[in-house]
Amino acid sequence: MAIGELSAAAVLILALLHEEPMHPYQVHHTLVERGDTRLVRVNAGAVYHGIERLEKEGLVEAAAVERSGNRPERTIYRITDAGRSAFAARLTSFLGDDHPSYPLFPVGLAEAHELASDGVVAELTRRHHRETARMDALRQAHGRLRTLGLPRRYLLDVEHDLAILAAEVAWLDRTLQELRADELEWGRPFPQELAEARAELKACQTPTA
Repeated sequence: MAIGELSAAAVLILALLHEEPMHPYQVHHTLVERGDTRLVRVNAGAVYHGIERLEKEGLVEAAAVERSGNRPERTIYRITDAGRSAFAARLTSFLGDDHPSYPLFPVGLAEAHELASDGVVAELTRRHHRETARMDALRQAHGRLRTLGLPRRYLLDVEHDLAILAAEVAWLDRTLQELRADELEWGRPFPQELAEARAELKACQTPTA
């Protein structure tokens, strides 16, 4: 059977089954408990469907069925040899290959000049508050885990997120300060000299018959 490209959610599922066999509910609970749902948007239903697909592709297999009290039977899954190979290959690609993403914030920044400055300040301030709170919460969680003795190798993703959040908050600080001081000359017309230079450059690049 041809195996499709593993999604980020599938990689996280395989990573947990690489540790030990689990049933889908336990997989989802562990993802939430470890905070991995900040990496991918995944709910319990997505985990069940993800494991079902991985089983069809031969990357996981049923290992046992358990029943506890009056609860429905739960199938415990384990990763297969094919699953380990696919997991390692995809994880390696995640680390070194280019996987472009297209977030919406840069689009907003690219066209923000079309809005009034006070509206831009209000929205960037709202973003600043949210990202600062997110950074503080993640920093506290990181500190707790380090205090408990969790080795740094298990927290590289958290440190990376913290570095990105810190850079964004610092950029927002500077940009908001410049906007409030009107240092960006918001609302001024597009520089005529630059428009003329663009037109001249375009004319030079246009092929002639």
